[in-house]
Amino acid sequence: MPRYRRQNIDRKTNKPELKKTETSRPDLILNRANQVRRDDDVVKTPKRTVYDIDYAIKWFIENEIQPQVEHNGETVNIPVIYANGEKWDNVRRLGYLRDEKGMLQSPIIVLKRNTLQERDQLKKLDINNPISGNQIVYKQKYNKRHRYSDDIFPVPTPDASTSSELFAINIPEYIDIDYDMLIWTDFTTQMNEVIEQIMPYGTFAWGNEFNKYRTFIRNINFETVNTVGDDRLVRATIPLTVNGTLMAEQEFRQSTLQKRYSVKKIQWAFVVDTDVNVFDTTFVPQELINAKQRIISGNNVIAGGASGGASIDTPTFNYLTQLLDQSGSFVDADTITVPAAAATNPINSSVATKNEFDVYINGQYLDKVTYTWTPSTSTTQTINFNTGSLGFEIEATDTIIINGRWAS
Repeated sequence: MPRYRRQNIDRKTNKPELKKTETSRPDLILNRANQVRRDDDVVKTPKRTVYDIDYAIKWFIENEIQPQVEHNGETVNIPVIYANGEKWDNVRRLGYLRDEKGMLQSPIIVLKRNTLQERDQLKKLDINNPISGNQIVYKQKYNKRHRYSDDIFPVPTPDASTSSELFAINIPEYIDIDYDMLIWTDFTTQMNEVIEQIMPYGTFAWGNEFNKYRTFIRNINFETVNTVGDDRLVRATIPLTVNGTLMAEQEFRQSTLQKRYSVKKIQWAFVVDTDVNVFDTTFVPQELINAKQRIISGNNVIAGGASGGASIDTPTFNYLTQLLDQSGSFVDADTITVPAAAATNPINSSVATKNEFDVYINGQYLDKVTYTWTPSTSTTQTINFNTGSLGFEIEATDTIIINGRWAS
């Protein structure tokens, strides 16, 4: 987390003084927009400690590897203990462990942590600056500012003007921990069995269901000890290197999990003024055609004026601009049929009207008062002509074309 030094911030201007602290960079301006209270959410601040890693490695040896040996004709689970100060002092001075009665403890496995160092291959980015590379951001699907619209039928209602709830967490510290796993057995054959059970787990992820860490098994050292009285002891030391991570609940007195809200999005509508209703004619304004790229990109385009402020999306734009030709078939002197179905308006789901088609006979446009027709979604349309208004009768040799919004 970037560290803000409040003593160098002017409360009136909310700007830092023109000087540098002991770091090589100027102090950061405190952004109160990022200070969101978290006492009303149920998200826990993640934490991962050295103890968690120790416990996970010990748990894996006990519960996953489960080393066993044959002892007095029985299969015995080898106990695993973590070397505290007193136990490790006995191991260091004597080379073995005895119980409270003075009996040599064998077989047994002792786990001891030796060193802890930062992993050089995974250095953090410039930690003194609040750049996005030092945090991982998770987005809540729903929150108080983005709820369901209906309690009975919970359909989410995304709104571009509604901000999203975000949680930004620091990237953990990547570390390497070196352990020594010391094993004591009574016989070399027992030691061989234990080593054979442990070796297949090299480079595996060791740990429990909450924490898992990649673990490497290094060179194993063997030793046979015959200086403990009448007892005989076989010992092996297995060095382990664990790739771990550390995450504190707070860094520099600030929580490592920050709650935020995304910036609200404001969209300006692109309005095309039309002198005629584009849904009542075959004419499409050039301004609307020029906005094609904006429409297919998902931007908001409004057909204003006589079109009543209809929102034009990609399906609606295709409906308006894809004008198809269909041929009419002669029936009698005043009737023709068209083997096609009219398209459906994607805005109101109604069938295209008569005004959205143009009829041509032998290349001559006919006024719409000269024929009657109610377009439908049936596969056959019937058009009746008023021969009195038309001034002539339909003949079988006439070429009749109906251009308009047909269903493709």
